[in-house]
This record gives sequence, C-alpha cells and structure tokens, in this order.
Amino acid sequence: MADPARIPGTSGFRVPGVRFSEQGVNLLKENRVSQMRQDVPIDWNSLDDQTLAEALKRGDERALEALVRRHQGRVYAVAYRLTGNREDALDVTQESLLKAYRKIHAWQPTGGFLPWLLRLTANQAIDVVRKRKRRRQERLEEAYLPDSEHAPIEPAGHDTGVAVHAREIDERVRAALTVLSESQRTVFVLRHYEGLQLSDIAAELGCTVGSVKVHLFRALKKLQRELGDLHDVAH
Repeated sequence: MADPARIPGTSGFRVPGVRFSEQGVNLLKENRVSQMRQDVPIDWNSLDDQTLAEALKRGDERALEALVRRHQGRVYAVAYRLTGNREDALDVTQESLLKAYRKIHAWQPTGGFLPWLLRLTANQAIDVVRKRKRRRQERLEEAYLPDSEHAPIEPAGHDTGVAVHAREIDERVRAALTVLSESQRTVFVLRHYEGLQLSDIAAELGCTVGSVKVHLFRALKKLQRELGDLHDVAH
C-alpha cells in the first residue's frame, strides 16, 4: 500500500487524508508520463531517473537526452577504469549508452537505472578487455613461430621500471575482473570504483545488504586467487 500522504514519482505532491492503492498510484504515474509526451514544456533535467526511464520506455527520446547528460561522465569514468585507455573508454561509453537505449524495455523499476546502466558499461568494458587479451595472445604466438626468427622486436619504451610495473598491475586487475559473475562485477564496480556504501548499493540494486555483502565477498575472494602473486611480491 502506498504512502497515504504522498504519491510516488511526484515532486512532493500530497493529498491529505487520501490513501491510494498500488493500482491507483501506477495509473497516476502512467498518466503523468503520458502528459510528458504532449507538447507541454518540461524541465527534463529536474526529473528523477525512474521517471525518465519510464518515459523512455514509452518512446520519448527527450528522456534519453536527459539521462545521457546526467550519467555520461560516470559511465566514462567506469569505462576508463576498466579498460585503462581513453580511446577504448570512449568507445565503451558510446556503445553502453546505445545499448541502454536499445534495451530499455529490459530495465525494471525495482532496481535503480544507474546501476543497470553501469552493469551494461562493465560488461561492455570487460568484452573489450577480453578481446584485447586475445589479440595480445595471438601476437605473442605469432612472435614465437619458427619462421619469425628475424621478426622485428618492438623497441623498449622510456618508462621507468616502476611505471611499467604499475601498468602491468593495472592490466592484471582488469583481466582478473573477467572471472567475476555479472552480479559480482556490478557490486565490485559500485563499491570500489563508484565509492557507494553497501546500503546504497542494496537500495540501487533492489536487494538486501546481505546479498551485496555476499557478492562482494565472493568477488574479492576470486580476485585474491587471480592476483595472489601480486600480493606476495608486494610483501
């Protein structure tokens, strides 16, 4: 049963003494979004994510523009952290926003829009990292073929040993993220890249704090197994 004093999805609109059923609340929200599609001036930037996503579901692309303006910076930040370079991060950002548009009907209001969008971003970035890893492996295999004895060797860079080692660690961490399940990776990204509290992650994903803790614990255990040698070197 909805709050008798406030209609969810409205900007503080209250009806004292009136209790709305869930069906009534949903009808009011649908009517509200329907009104948005008419030629009525709307401050799209003032609407919350859920209202915008529901409007986008109904085909109003003005909602998409508002969502892109609001979240493209965070999408790029996650993409960059996971891919490690600007060019790939830009490609991942563009593809993730396009996927959000194409798959908006798969989004459910039980979970926040931003975690869903960042989940798409993380999956897209991991795909890029996997492809890059395969390409690197193919180049290594080609370099060690018997007929490649006289193949040119890439010149050494001018980076210091510390910088090279730091880059290698970053690359190892990104590669290790590919072993996580989608849920584990989403929780890990929201916690360690976005800095959200466990309770906030639970609210955004529409699950319990206990579930978030389980996903995070399993993610960290898997990463420990994948990166255990780095821990030994560091100590």
